[in-house]
Amino acid sequence: MVELKTEPELGGTINFPTDLYSEGEILELKAKPAKNFNFSSWSGDVGGSDSIVQISVISNKKIIANFEKKKHEINFSVNGQGRIINRLIKTGSQQEYTHGSIIEILAIPSNGWSFVGWTGDIDSDSSNPVNVTIDKTKNIIATFKKDFIGVNTSKFLALGDSYTIGQSVDVSERWPVQFLKKLKNYTNAIDTLQIIAQTGWRVDELIDEMNKSDLSAPYGLVSLLIGVNNQFQGQDANGFRPEFIDILEKSIALVDNRKERLFIVSIPDWGSSPYGAPYDREKISKEIDDFNSVIKEESEKRGVRFFDITTISRRALTNTDLIADDDLHPSGEMYTLWVDKIIEVISQIDFD
Repeated sequence: MVELKTEPELGGTINFPTDLYSEGEILELKAKPAKNFNFSSWSGDVGGSDSIVQISVISNKKIIANFEKKKHEINFSVNGQGRIINRLIKTGSQQEYTHGSIIEILAIPSNGWSFVGWTGDIDSDSSNPVNVTIDKTKNIIATFKKDFIGVNTSKFLALGDSYTIGQSVDVSERWPVQFLKKLKNYTNAIDTLQIIAQTGWRVDELIDEMNKSDLSAPYGLVSLLIGVNNQFQGQDANGFRPEFIDILEKSIALVDNRKERLFIVSIPDWGSSPYGAPYDREKISKEIDDFNSVIKEESEKRGVRFFDITTISRRALTNTDLIADDDLHPSGEMYTLWVDKIIEVISQIDFD
């Protein structure tokens, strides 16, 4: 007589070829695991770990097929600064992380950081702690962000030259002023404007003023529009590149590396203004494009938003309403067109 048993009872089955057999006959047994189980070993009057075994029926035999729940790995990783701890709540068998186990995971941020959410093989995106059922190998990521704390976190800092200071237009028509007014329709987190800009400034002069000023990071939002005077005074785009990289890195530091809070505005084409008429407009446009290519490339390389308003500035060739009374700088109407383009994107930022 051959007595067959599975352990645990629901862990699987044993395929037995027949209930009729003769003494001395050799029979083949096959262990078949149930869903979410693996075959482990034979015990009783037969051993081994191969799921198929042959026995010779020469006496009564008791044969046990042992199964175990599938085991799964959990791989934890962290973005930012913090750690993950976990504890077993329920186990599917005698071992942790077997199929059906439930663990509680808790994200603990480091000092000065906050938990943002979970990503990867997890149903919840922000609950903390959260329970996870182990039904497969899982990769779970906890993301933390640095706390945004400081005296300037509610300020919009606009860096630039005559275009940022709004040469020849009323204060209310300056593009940073118009921009902040519209931004307040979307958030109360940014409520104050600070401008560091002056007509005629090159990149190096703006950097000098930034170094002299008490710019305490992080700022809630920063914009940068600079370079037209570098072009006007004869510098080429290759010479401009290292200076722009320098000021771009300084600007990134002003938002504490929260790059979504920094945006770059392209250089307008002053050759399209009436003031540019006596000059070689084609040459000016080519040089402005070269400068803007550098600005766009270096900004996007660092994950910083770049807004092309140069195409808008060229509308002044056929629409003088877009030019201020000095025949060179944009009018409030043109600045509104810039703001409409920029605000569409920046208003989507979560400033909280």
